Order: sequence, then C-alpha cells, then structure tokens
Amino acid sequence: MIEKKIELSIIVPAYNEEYRIPHFLKKLISFAIINLKNYEIIIVNDGSIDNTKKIVANLINNYKNIKLISYDENRGKGYAILQGILNSTGDFILFMDADGSTTPEEILNMLQIRKKYDPDIIIGTRIAKESTITIPQPISRKILSKFFNIYSNLLFKLKLDDLLCGFKGFNRHVALQIFKDLISYRWEFDVEILYKARKKNFSINQVPIRWKHKEGSKIKKIDPLFILLNLLKLKLKLQRKI
Repeated sequence: MIEKKIELSIIVPAYNEEYRIPHFLKKLISFAIINLKNYEIIIVNDGSIDNTKKIVANLINNYKNIKLISYDENRGKGYAILQGILNSTGDFILFMDADGSTTPEEILNMLQIRKKYDPDIIIGTRIAKESTITIPQPISRKILSKFFNIYSNLLFKLKLDDLLCGFKGFNRHVALQIFKDLISYRWEFDVEILYKARKKNFSINQVPIRWKHKEGSKIKKIDPLFILLNLLKLKLKLQRKI
C-alpha cells in the first residue's frame, strides 16, 4: 500500500509548557482535523522538567500523524526546531509557539500566501498595519522587541519587520539548508536562519497575523544583554563560514 505524501509538517517546540500547551494543542488538533489534509504535527519537548512530556503524550496517544520527540537536556528553541525538521517529512514545514499566542487559524493564511506567491520562506509579523494584536505585550517587552529588531537588522542587513515572531514556514529544501550546521540554539537562531536565507537569495514573504500576548515568557531580565553580545559573536562566526 502506498502511503500518502505528507504536504505539511507543523513543529511545536515546548519547554516547561504544562500549563499552556494543553489548551493550544487541543485547538491545533481540532483545527487540523477539520481544515488540513496530509499533514503531521511534531511536538518537541526541549528537556522540560515539569509534566510537559507526560501531558503531551497523553493528548496525542490516539493520533498516528502526531508524534512527540523528547530529550532530557534543555538545548534551546532553535535546537528543538532543528530536531523537528530532521524528523519531519512534509514538503512545507512551519513552526509555531506552544503558548497559543498565534492561533492555528493563521496556518491557513500562511498556506494561502504559499499558494499565491510560492516564496521559499514565509514569516509572521506582528508589526504590519494589517496585523491584529488582541492582547498587547507589556511595554518593557515591546521596547525590547523593537530594539532587537533594529539592532539585528542593522547588524545583519535583513530588512524584515518582526524577527522574533514564533510563526515561520519554509519549503522543505530551504529549511534543511538554513538549519544545517546551526550555530545558535537559543534566541538568536531566528536571526541566523534568516541571515543564511538572505545570503542564499531565498525569497521571503511576510504575512500579517492575529496575535495575543501570553504570560509565561522564558526570557529572563538579564537575557537581553547576552542576546546582544551573542548576536555580535554570531555575525563574526557566520562571516567566516558563509
């Protein structure tokens, strides 16, 4: 019997998400069953020390096209997504955050952009005029995000609105190329993959999304300083490699 070709792989990285992922995952599964065909969902448990692994395993127990990848050590969101990509089979691969800040309905918008324009990469943006923010970020997070975008765009010459948005999609061959030999496993990985994409002249479309802030961020107060220093180190490393 010939197996159906997987058209879409949805990757959900998760670290200590026992309180937020149940609601989101139930919504994602219900949405996928009604609206999608030939898809798979891959949840990657990035070394959680809470009950994330157990909760996800129970929720997906009856679904053959949903799987859980899990490992003991927390390696970072970029590493988690990389593992999801390496274990995926879809022609188009997207990832989205486990907190539910981006709803599953946005997947249809991304797929429409793909069908209409066929870009190599599609990234969600919360900054475009057409975007809808139902629950805004706290002022401190908003300032940090804006500064991160300005700093990263100047340093890497990306010319993109919203680098940290956790909703991005890629044609399979593109994902494999830009995630290959990933240097940054944590917050800087978004910048790394988009920098590689620019260097390889992959086409990038930005899609306005409906988004809401969710409490429970993993960013610590001291992290922004390390992120800025790491971005500078990353630029130097990538210049030597590319």
